[in-house]
Amino acid sequence: MNHANIFRHYSQAENRYTNGLISLLKIGSKIDDNLLIEFGKLSGISLSKNLNFRVLREFEGTADAEIYDNESVILVESKIVSGTLRSEQIKRHLKILDKYKQRNKRLILLTPDSANSHYIEQFTKISPSKLVHIAWNSIIQFLQKNQSKNIVFSDLVNDYIDEIKEDIFEQDISAVIVKISFGDKSEVYSEDYLNEFKSDEWEDWHTPKKYNELDGKGKKLILYDKHKGLVLEVEIEKVRKDPQRGTNSSYPWSNKFVKNTLKIYKNPIPLSVIKKIPDKNNKFSNFNRCSTSHWNLTREQYYWLMKR
Repeated sequence: MNHANIFRHYSQAENRYTNGLISLLKIGSKIDDNLLIEFGKLSGISLSKNLNFRVLREFEGTADAEIYDNESVILVESKIVSGTLRSEQIKRHLKILDKYKQRNKRLILLTPDSANSHYIEQFTKISPSKLVHIAWNSIIQFLQKNQSKNIVFSDLVNDYIDEIKEDIFEQDISAVIVKISFGDKSEVYSEDYLNEFKSDEWEDWHTPKKYNELDGKGKKLILYDKHKGLVLEVEIEKVRKDPQRGTNSSYPWSNKFVKNTLKIYKNPIPLSVIKKIPDKNNKFSNFNRCSTSHWNLTREQYYWLMKR
């Protein structure tokens, strides 16, 4: 018996979106067999037409959802805020997964985090053969790619995508723009720093205070040069106070780079584009006039910026 129900209400947004996705898979599979084939490819597992779908409290265990037939089983752990996975929770799900009799088993980590980030890699390597990370952005692409000719189902999918974008991509912080302060205090010099980056002379970036959004969560640091625009991005592994910098240092916080994640933009993103970043409060229009040293970017804003 299938238990997923698109009309069931959950108070937590995370649970609602999980139920919404599983319900769409259930309904869509009755309209187009290819939907489950494509979802199986995304999950790295073969799925039949005769699947059972169960959500949350309707089955034993702590994962958010379960999809299964006689040969295969998928457990789904969903997060709608990036940087919130926990290794102990994942290991607990894997122990439960091992108890299933099906031959093919997967645990899907469904999160807003960047798929190729160091942050996600540290979790998927716990069990590479059973763990699969799927970004919510990939779910949107999957649903758009497999749009049905059925008007009612197509409208349901579009409404679901709109909700994901509003609640996840327009809220979740993906990157932090940091304005470069040149001079002796920061020890960053406009004529040298880019060549130093190209020569791999930088391992971290120092800031006057701790930016919590960057700390070990797969977020990107984007540097803004007032003479050029946005010049590079790099994933941050860890934020800590640098013991080699004294108490009188103006830049005591070290933002350590994840190796091999530095990307120097071939064409710097100019101020004119930054000021047009979509925001309901239109805050980026004052980017150059505001003294704020760092600016958070949501996932939606980051995607918009990278397309420019």
